[in-house]
Amino acid sequence: MTQINEAMNLVVPVVTDVVREKKDGQDIETVVVRVWAYHNPIAREVFEANYRVLAATKAALSGRGAAYAMDAGPRIAALTLRDEGLRDAEARGRFDANGNTIDEAVPALLAEIKRLTNVMVPGSGGWDFMPVETAIAAGKIDAEDWSEAESAIVFFTSHWSMAKKAERARVARSVASVLRASITSSSPMEFAASLPSSTTETTSAKRAASSDPS
Repeated sequence: MTQINEAMNLVVPVVTDVVREKKDGQDIETVVVRVWAYHNPIAREVFEANYRVLAATKAALSGRGAAYAMDAGPRIAALTLRDEGLRDAEARGRFDANGNTIDEAVPALLAEIKRLTNVMVPGSGGWDFMPVETAIAAGKIDAEDWSEAESAIVFFTSHWSMAKKAERARVARSVASVLRASITSSSPMEFAASLPSSTTETTSAKRAASSDPS
C-alpha cells in the first residue's frame, strides 16, 4: 500500500527514567529514555477509510483552543477517537439488535496503528525490536505504557494525516515536538544505531510516561 508519510516515521518515548546525579556540587536531573516506540504511519488507503473520524478527532481536540489541544490532546486523543467513532457509527445507523451502537472502524484503525508500531527495548546486544503485544507479555512495558503511547500516536496521526502534502513535513515535526518525539526517515535498525547503547535498566529512578507534553 502507498504510504503517505514519505519515509517520515514517528519515534515516541514510551518509558523514561529520571536519573539524578551530582555535578559540581549541584543535583542534576537527566531524563533517559528506556523504551521507544517506532511507528510507521498509516497508508493512504487506511487514511481514506478513516478520514471522517480522524478529522473529527482533530476538530474535537482543537475546539477548545491550542493550549488545550497541546496540553491535554496527547493524553486523550485515543479516547476522543473512540468517542468520534461511536458518533460516526450512530449517524450511519449502525446498531445491534439491542439498539447499541456498533463501531467496527475505530477498533480496526487502532489495531492497524498497533501493527505498524514496534517497541524498542534494551537487550544484551543493544536495542531489540518486538511487537507491542510481545513487549507487554514480556513485561518490557505494561498496558498503561502502551495506552499512553497509543494516544500520542493517534494525536500525531489525526493532525499530520490531515495536512496538505506541502505542509506535511512541517506539521509532522511540529506535532512530534509536542510529544517529545522525533521524526526520522531512518529504518528501525538505523535509528537504533544512532542511540546510545543501553543494556541495563535503572530501578532507582522514577518511571515516567513521556507522552505527557506538560
